[in-house]
Amino acid sequence: MNIKVITDNMYIPKKFSKYADDADKYKGQPIVSFPFAVKGLPSGTKFLAFSLLDHDAVPVCGFSWIHWLVANVKVSGDEIEIPENFSKTSSAIVQGTNSFDSIFVGETDTQITQRYVGPTPPDKAHRYTLTVFALSDKLGLQEGFYFNAFRDAMHDKIIDEVAIDLWAES
Repeated sequence: MNIKVITDNMYIPKKFSKYADDADKYKGQPIVSFPFAVKGLPSGTKFLAFSLLDHDAVPVCGFSWIHWLVANVKVSGDEIEIPENFSKTSSAIVQGTNSFDSIFVGETDTQITQRYVGPTPPDKAHRYTLTVFALSDKLGLQEGFYFNAFRDAMHDKIIDEVAIDLWAES
């Protein structure tokens, strides 16, 4: 499996991150998710799940920052295109709770806490890890699931996984 993301020299384009236009932000946060493709899906893949995490956030806030969790993306064939703004426009998926729901931020609006919120590194350029999981079956998760439930639900359903590191400007 491999992931293809259109980048600007390995940086997530500004439209999907800290320097997005105001029209592409909500409550000051970039909310338009970036497009990507996954190719070479193994035989038996029925669904995808994916996460976008910022491990470079650990020195800043004490933990890896969760930007986006998605489950139950139905696939047929050996590739899929995830379109721009998928987080907002797709109704056939479930999305998990991101780190904006944490006690450190206290956001309660699910349009922020249970959707894509793009990178906004405060101190320096950060790496963001997009991990895609090829799954044998749908995950029994409800909207707003947490990362631990995400991992637990995938336990015996992962056929393959692939990750790519992307950068975002501070």
